Amino acid sequence: MGRINNKVIRGTFGRVWVNNELIANVKSFEAKVTLDYEDIHVNGEFGVQKRYMGYSIAGTMTIHKIGSEVLRLYGAGMMNGQLPEIKVDAALADPDSAGAQRVVLYDVLFDEATLAQFENHTVLEESIPFTAGSYEITELIS
Repeated sequence: MGRINNKVIRGTFGRVWVNNELIANVKSFEAKVTLDYEDIHVNGEFGVQKRYMGYSIAGTMTIHKIGSEVLRLYGAGMMNGQLPEIKVDAALADPDSAGAQRVVLYDVLFDEATLAQFENHTVLEESIPFTAGSYEITELIS
């Protein structure tokens, strides 16, 4: 049996594509689905039951500031109300793992865009919070 430490997946091998364009400067990426429940109070019981009502998807992508990716996509749309359709494809495939994990997010909306930011003597990053309407799991690690 091999050592478990060699099976722990490293985030170094994560990749993100926005509208099929590889974003090479991604520092970190996280997308989560949150399940929404409504409380059900049953007569004669002290405990609360839950009824599943749906989900919401939110996340954050942090990039090393190299270009103006978000402003290129959203710049004019924020002013004229015509936001582009965005699809995000995120994959993690460590060569030492048993496969890859890949998810595609649809109907992505960026929650904010940095118009200008700088700090002297600092490597710049841009944090991009987002929401999504749906997802598709296309690969799972064994």
